[in-house]
Amino acid sequence: MGELTLPVPILMIKDQPVFNHLSESILIRLGYPAELMIHTDNLIEAEQLLQQHLPNLILIDLYLNQSEKISFIRRIKKIHPDTYIIVVLAQHETCLLFAAIQAGVQGYIFHEHTEAEIFSHIKTILRGGAPIHYALAQYILSHQPNINKTQATTKTPLPIHLTAIENDILNLISEGLSPQHIAQQITVPLYKIEGHIKNIYQKITCL
Repeated sequence: MGELTLPVPILMIKDQPVFNHLSESILIRLGYPAELMIHTDNLIEAEQLLQQHLPNLILIDLYLNQSEKISFIRRIKKIHPDTYIIVVLAQHETCLLFAAIQAGVQGYIFHEHTEAEIFSHIKTILRGGAPIHYALAQYILSHQPNINKTQATTKTPLPIHLTAIENDILNLISEGLSPQHIAQQITVPLYKIEGHIKNIYQKITCL
């Protein structure tokens, strides 16, 4: 994968050894040397390893201690804003994923993903893009300023002010289209679609 500029070293904060073995093998396929991968399952040790090795890429599994790990991500992004952080979580945990994006992560992979899907997601993130799937798109759209009168007495989330094109992209993704299909459908280059998705991530981070 010579076209990628790989951020190294890597810190892998892992809860599930089998899944982390898979993600490690995928990173090796992408061109990462195994000796530059640092492993821990402890956040206190992770903070020490960060100071010692200054990893440029962090994979953090949100299977356990979710709130502690979201706080950990926020701290890391304040100290090392340029560090890539990818979270690993279950596909149905959309609210948790949104919180992770709000904390500053660049992307995500699911425990349910196939090896090919994990490879594709990590490759997209390393190229400067950001993954998004239909459930996340629907969740983001629910954070729009147009609040239904029937919801007026309930606690509402902070609104995300989207541009027209960002709104269109999210609606198409929520219907099951991929960024590649959207680019073909609205005749816009894929890199621009990915740029709009990245802007949506940044808007969520600024909430």
